[in-house]
Amino acid sequence: MIVSKQVGNAVVRNRIRRRIQAICAETVRDAAPGQLVVVRALPSAREAEWDTLRAEIGGAVRRAVMAV
Repeated sequence: MIVSKQVGNAVVRNRIRRRIQAICAETVRDAAPGQLVVVRALPSAREAEWDTLRAEIGGAVRRAVMAV
């Protein structure tokens, strides 16, 4: 998980990191053991609603996990 300082201050970065972790925990249940997924939060994640983040990250992670 990569959340750069461009996303915001420490409070904002940690909030985004926790949201992404929760979304990935739901999404990667079906991943093969040993698979690695890297998620990089862009500055626009700061204003994104929970449902938007879940749809975008969840879909991307699912596609990456299923492609392997």
